[in-house]
Amino acid sequence: MVTIRPTRAPALGEQLAGVLRDQIVRRGLLPGTHLVEDALAAQYDVSRGPVRDALRQLESQGLVESRRRGYFVVGLSQQDIDDLYELRESIEVVAVARAVERITAAGLAEGRAIVAEMVAAADRSDAGAFADADMRFHAFLYRISGNRRLVDVWEAYEPVFASIMQLTVEEDVDLHPSANDHGRLLDLIAEGDPAPLTAELREHLDGARARMARAVRELAAPDGAAAEEQERAS
Repeated sequence: MVTIRPTRAPALGEQLAGVLRDQIVRRGLLPGTHLVEDALAAQYDVSRGPVRDALRQLESQGLVESRRRGYFVVGLSQQDIDDLYELRESIEVVAVARAVERITAAGLAEGRAIVAEMVAAADRSDAGAFADADMRFHAFLYRISGNRRLVDVWEAYEPVFASIMQLTVEEDVDLHPSANDHGRLLDLIAEGDPAPLTAELREHLDGARARMARAVRELAAPDGAAAEEQERAS
């Protein structure tokens, strides 16, 4: 018998936060941009409540900040990227080490199913589906660690990493090497030796950090002067 679990549609505030987050990561909204509640409510045809919810979420993720005249875009600097990936590496290394001790046959099957989704998405060059499966794979690693505090930290920053992930996979001409890297991580978890697993994970995250840093530099290059202008105006 198949168990059907209810799903919760994202609240309007969450949906709006996702839209604004992607724009901030892609620099469609530049650092220093003043986010006016009434203007955003009119633009997205929502009340001010969801707008306030979205802005509070983005503030908790360090992407906007509240000032005397309202909310302003902070954006993602190179230092932010380094800080985020340093945090991720520190908690994900612990997660995979615990996963080695707790992995089951059912868990391995679940992980391999996600990797198969990634390979299929790479076959058809579907960056969106690939990014979604990639995020679910890493969420799976935290979940099987059995440490709910690690899961809490990951979930707090998962939306930011999802936007980053979408941007970086779009930079990859061939997604198959990344899919294979995830398969290798799963194989190392199954082998049960944490040392090569930790080394592989760190190399994987270093590669992701480098691709994101390159994407941020490329996005920032043409609008650096405009960003400085907006920051002076704010």
